[in-house]
Amino acid sequence: MKTLSTTSILAFMLFITSCGLQLVPFTADIEYESGLSKDQLKTVQFFNSGPIVLYREINNNITEVLRGEIKMKNGRQVEQIVIPPNTPGVVVSGNEQRLGVSFEKGTDRYLVFGRNPKKSNAYTVLAKNWKNGTGTVQYDGEEYKISTQSASTYLVVNMKRFKDLKVSSRTAKGRSVGK
Repeated sequence: MKTLSTTSILAFMLFITSCGLQLVPFTADIEYESGLSKDQLKTVQFFNSGPIVLYREINNNITEVLRGEIKMKNGRQVEQIVIPPNTPGVVVSGNEQRLGVSFEKGTDRYLVFGRNPKKSNAYTVLAKNWKNGTGTVQYDGEEYKISTQSASTYLVVNMKRFKDLKVSSRTAKGRSVGK
């Protein structure tokens, strides 16, 4: 089993190299230099730099889970959602400091990323209510827990394709009556 995972990793690395992907952290500087609006960012392919694991305790009355996995943790049922490294994602919402990025289809299936000054202003997963190395995030209308390791994951972009992106912009000067 260990050989299979090592082989898989090597095959994936070869695939990335052969495709010419140049994945770099998406930072406030790259965002500024690109000049892209939040709507234009919705056309950029994002990836996550590392694994993101979300989990929540399942109420004993729930008998079926439609996605994710159910695991037993200290005798309790836990639903777990795993987003492996380099999973493609798209921006579904955003403002000046934050981006909502979805890695799977569904209305509320997205995570919020924000600029992190401790990581050169790269966009990392945002969580709240931190206690003992665990924070909470909203995902698919539910509250999930996330570890500091998962929360340190940041967004990356394929810089080669990002550089090839041309943005044409102009400002209308307006019109006056009779002219």
